[in-house]
Amino acid sequence: MSAALAWGALAGVLSTVIMDVGGGIGRKSGLTGGVDPKWMGRWFRGLARFKLFHRDIREEPAVPGELPTALGVHYLIGATLGIVWALVVHPIAPREVRFVSGIAYGLATNALPWLLMFPAMGFGFFGARGPAESKLLVSSGVNHLFFGVGLGLFAVLLPL
Repeated sequence: MSAALAWGALAGVLSTVIMDVGGGIGRKSGLTGGVDPKWMGRWFRGLARFKLFHRDIREEPAVPGELPTALGVHYLIGATLGIVWALVVHPIAPREVRFVSGIAYGLATNALPWLLMFPAMGFGFFGARGPAESKLLVSSGVNHLFFGVGLGLFAVLLPL
């Protein structure tokens, strides 16, 4: 069990790195936009004060430490999702589809921003009311695809 926890946390963190690199390429190419990390940090800091929902996170006053908070929580979420994948999905996926199962799981994690984070930030379900330049639905999809690719590669290259 502890080996699966460590393996999952490492897989999640490394997959988050791949997600961030892929997301950066998507932004540079104009395919994606994404959530400004300051908004994420502001939202996470609000959660610490038991404020989940905002009319529009962009209208909230800036808070100290937004960027470090966003980065730290982003990687903590990645590690946690990696652990869940290692404990729940990976053990039941046949060896020949582990790469694909990583991608499928990564895409499934879109439920978190689409159904929780975007609405709580005031951007509506799937980011439908978010800033047009952010392309929230596409950006999240592309980013989480890269997260899944990372998990799949990790499963194939460093099996549990």
